[in-house]
Amino acid sequence: METYWNHNTAFHDELVADARLRGGRVLDIGCGDGLLLQRLTPFVRESVGIDPDEQVIARARERLSNVQNVSLVSGDFLQLPVPAEAGRYDTITCVAALHHMPLKEALWQMRELLAPGGKLLVVGLAANKTLLDLAISSAVLLPIRLMDRLHGGMQDVGVRIAEPKESLREIRQASREVLPGVTVRWRFYYRYLLAWEKPKSEQGK
Repeated sequence: METYWNHNTAFHDELVADARLRGGRVLDIGCGDGLLLQRLTPFVRESVGIDPDEQVIARARERLSNVQNVSLVSGDFLQLPVPAEAGRYDTITCVAALHHMPLKEALWQMRELLAPGGKLLVVGLAANKTLLDLAISSAVLLPIRLMDRLHGGMQDVGVRIAEPKESLREIRQASREVLPGVTVRWRFYYRYLLAWEKPKSEQGK
């Protein structure tokens, strides 16, 4: 199946490079049609993708049919059982999916599934709720349109879309309560990047 470009895949290279540093096991939450997993699998021991949409999981299975070190789950991430420590994940990625779930509940589940010393990487969307939010979005509108044109335009790949509910400030506040030491930074393409490394001291907890 073909690759494509949009405001989410624009971050794939960065996520793959980060996950490659640890290798091991990777979980991609809201994996969609499996394009990020396809790019991750050469650099990790095992990759798992989960998505509640059975139709896109079927497309992911087709895309990854010849890949040996990947597993796909059709279901609710929040219901995913937390394995014993040896079965937890060295990297967890989540691209444009966190805003589909209850924020704090999803972040707690991600924390539980992450291995000590592992890293969580979320590329997310935030709601514009303040004048500053609106000003930033307006300021990047033209540059983003130019980048869209350079890449041949945004491509609709037939996945579920939802409007974000929380502002970037609210996301920062909630994530700091669940993930001490987290960083949440505004990024291009109307996205933010949340990054958190689980302390190795949490081993055995």
